[in-house]
Amino acid sequence: MKKTITIIAALSLACGNISALDYDKIPLKEEPVNISTIKNIGGFIGDRMRLNRNTYLKHFPIEKYVEFIEARNHKDWDWTRAEQHGKWLESAYLSAIQADDKALLDKAETMLHRIISSQERNGYLGATSAEYRNEERPVRGMDAYELYFVFHALASVYEQTGNEQTLHAAEQLADYYLMYFGPGKHEFWPSDFREPDNRQRRLAGTSDFAGHSVHYSWEGTLLCDPVARLYEITGKKKYLQWSKWVVDNIDRWSGWDSFSRLDSVASGYITVYDLQPYVHSHTFHMNFMGFLRLYRITGDASLLRKVQGAWDDIAKRQMYITGGVSVAEHYEHGHVKPISGHIVETCATMSWMQLTQSLLELTGNTKYADAMERLMINHVFAGQDAATGVCRYHTAPNGVKPEGYFHGPDCCTASGHRVISLLPTFLYAKKGNKLFVNQYLPSEYKSKDFVMTVSGNYPEDEDLHITIDKAPRKNKEINLRIPSWCENASVKVNGVPVNNVKSGKYLTLDCKWNPGDVIDITFPMVLKWVKRENHSRTVAYTLPDSPEILFREEKADRTPYALVKGPVIYSLDMVWNKSINNDDANFEKDIRIDTSVLPSRIDAPQSNMLGPAYKAKGQYKGKEVELTMTPFANTGIWYREGEDKPAEWSDAFSYGIWLYGK
Repeated sequence: MKKTITIIAALSLACGNISALDYDKIPLKEEPVNISTIKNIGGFIGDRMRLNRNTYLKHFPIEKYVEFIEARNHKDWDWTRAEQHGKWLESAYLSAIQADDKALLDKAETMLHRIISSQERNGYLGATSAEYRNEERPVRGMDAYELYFVFHALASVYEQTGNEQTLHAAEQLADYYLMYFGPGKHEFWPSDFREPDNRQRRLAGTSDFAGHSVHYSWEGTLLCDPVARLYEITGKKKYLQWSKWVVDNIDRWSGWDSFSRLDSVASGYITVYDLQPYVHSHTFHMNFMGFLRLYRITGDASLLRKVQGAWDDIAKRQMYITGGVSVAEHYEHGHVKPISGHIVETCATMSWMQLTQSLLELTGNTKYADAMERLMINHVFAGQDAATGVCRYHTAPNGVKPEGYFHGPDCCTASGHRVISLLPTFLYAKKGNKLFVNQYLPSEYKSKDFVMTVSGNYPEDEDLHITIDKAPRKNKEINLRIPSWCENASVKVNGVPVNNVKSGKYLTLDCKWNPGDVIDITFPMVLKWVKRENHSRTVAYTLPDSPEILFREEKADRTPYALVKGPVIYSLDMVWNKSINNDDANFEKDIRIDTSVLPSRIDAPQSNMLGPAYKAKGQYKGKEVELTMTPFANTGIWYREGEDKPAEWSDAFSYGIWLYGK
């Protein structure tokens, strides 16, 4: 087994990502680098990535869930068990290859072999019992969603390692769907209604082939993305034709013309919320990634326009200050974004990051990298339990803990470890002789002919350095993203200032680099209180015969503030405010912050935290107090060292980004 691991690891380093670009009409402006080229990620995020790998992925009981697939006796609607093997497999391979972790790679290889060995001769690779499946009902309602992650896992392993078995298994699985779904065959109807009876009809419940009916077929059509990815890898047109067929029929199946009306979103006539009665964030994101893949393959610019329009609408109206998205798993009307409750789902965080990264690669527009930075630095790790690595279902800007960190395994626990494993692929990009630095984590980039080290303690400190360790004997273009939030960034090359440094743009440094060359970068971070825009009170409600939570607005009598420094969002976390003597304090009623003065910098309360911290002036029940403000990313620390841990599902500690002024 050790010999096999060595061979696969060597393959991943030698071949790089297997290119699928030969079958694309639209070249990427930024191509992803192989995850094996990114090493030694440091700082707070590096620590949390190691927690994800060493504590969560290695100790996750994946054997139990692979056995569940091998047994193949599943008949229930529940999807949480059947999506674990796909997400874990991709996460484990990416994490193991990036960190040269032979033990995790060994485990991943073993699970991969068992999963592929369980594949039926007809290609089926899900959990649904053969007794349940037949010609009239070839899949279970949530199969498409579950197998979406299996498709992508197999494709990722193939691209990273060159393992032909995984590609063969993915093709067999796709052929199973092509055998039963297509023109003149089964379709992704979300209910028993057909045209024209399904027009403008509200749905609830479940469907046989397209997941939740309330998602209006989009939970089946999301397979357009991984099947189109198979076309990019193999060049087999049947996969492209099937994916196009799926997208071409979304309007007909949904009954709401929700695909074609994305053009109206792009034109600003309507919002994403208006497309259909319930817009499920995560499901839409996964479909949008399929649209972008088809744009790349076919050159159909209308697909890019649709997705860009939807992204812009969401970013403008429905994206939180932390970069997170989703309100009770969906998108609301206007600027309705409650600050507490079931807000910012981890599944939506994962797919939003992937969608945003896809747009960055296609367009080269740094606004997408800016959005990635804010989400990565704030919300991704706020939702991760700092002790076990388990990720929350929702992580509201204002909430309580440890309630929420102890659940699953389910969709969000699995999505959390998957997106953390994907993070290294978001740091850098390439294009021919060009290298793009999109995220500034302490790390090493090591390609065949170019090696550099990013050092410093960003985002805790505003100064960072890039040292060239190895360079070719010709010019190499390095493109540095200058964040849009930073107005006075400065860059020096070997001590010489560089001119024309503009926020929200790339700074291009085209030089013949030598080992020992140093790029010094300073991103000045301004500490400030930010007043919440479009603030209102929100009241939750449900529709008859529907479990979905919706919201209506009521006028608020005052507006809260948040403390911001550069891309870092701060919160008042009662874990670090023991002096108030009320760990579950009511922020709206009892606490007032003095926004007329800026807080003073102090050291972070613990060494395993993202820092720095700040002391702010305020009042608790009318009494003057000093309040410790810490980066929101530390929310996953849910107990005080040296004290008894609170009960797992208790509301022991409150925390909040949004605070009311005196």
